[in-house]
Amino acid sequence: MKTKLLVLFLFICCYSYTQSYIPMLEEDNIWSVDEYVNILSNPPIMYTITHQVTVSGDTIVDGKTYKRVFNNDGETHCLVREENGIVYKYSVTSTNEVILYDFTMELGETFTLPTDPDNQYCTTGGFNYFVPEIEVVDVSTQFIAGEDRKVIEFDFMIGNGITETWIEGIGSVLGFDPIGLTLDISDTALVCFTKNGIIYFFNGATSCDNTTLGIDDLDRDQIILYPNPVTSISILQFPSEGIVDLLKIYDVTGKLVKEEKVNKDYVLIDAMQYRSGLYFYQVFSENKLLKTEKFIIK
Repeated sequence: MKTKLLVLFLFICCYSYTQSYIPMLEEDNIWSVDEYVNILSNPPIMYTITHQVTVSGDTIVDGKTYKRVFNNDGETHCLVREENGIVYKYSVTSTNEVILYDFTMELGETFTLPTDPDNQYCTTGGFNYFVPEIEVVDVSTQFIAGEDRKVIEFDFMIGNGITETWIEGIGSVLGFDPIGLTLDISDTALVCFTKNGIIYFFNGATSCDNTTLGIDDLDRDQIILYPNPVTSISILQFPSEGIVDLLKIYDVTGKLVKEEKVNKDYVLIDAMQYRSGLYFYQVFSENKLLKTEKFIIK
């Protein structure tokens, strides 16, 4: 009798977990992803492009049903599907399937990222060239975007201290695709996730469209945090005193962890005041946002 009850208990637990999985590829979802481009010219050119990503439509390939991923240009950028907590991408050029996300992963497991250009990511046109494996260092349940979601945190296994976070039903905090590396000229960040018409902000964002293309943006390059990653104390340097009057720092979930008035041409960032991980700072002048940038606490 005890054996039967144990089997029934395990069945109920497993069934409940399966039913509670929050799917990622819902057709009313919108991912707003900022791509930060840094072209190493003289002077350097820096600007932001916000990609509005959606999924819709059904396409049958080899008996499997995929949804199309659309970007700002309205063209299909890749085909994706999900099954049992795993999100797959179909590569049209190499006619094979790769895993974008595996939300069944647990502590200590490793995930191998695609490095073949034919398996490039869906939204920003780049592919992971530098980081073949990441390792799960923490698994938790957090209330994010209106629901309790599984959150998986990774470390890059090349030992550079950079972290990555996946959120069940949403994807990476770096965008629709895991690991926001697009070749070597830009990084990405998820700024908004919209579900059922409700907007949820991430990474300290206050807008879902942060595209900035103009000469004024070159001046923002003078706002620099160094060294980055922050291992002890780093300096967030401003062009001159009085340019910046407010600093805000957010963690990767969008939680405001520090707000400080500024009356000098720099602010000190002390690693001892933060947990290790990825953060974003925003600097303001007279309530106008001047710059949003990410940094790492090691």
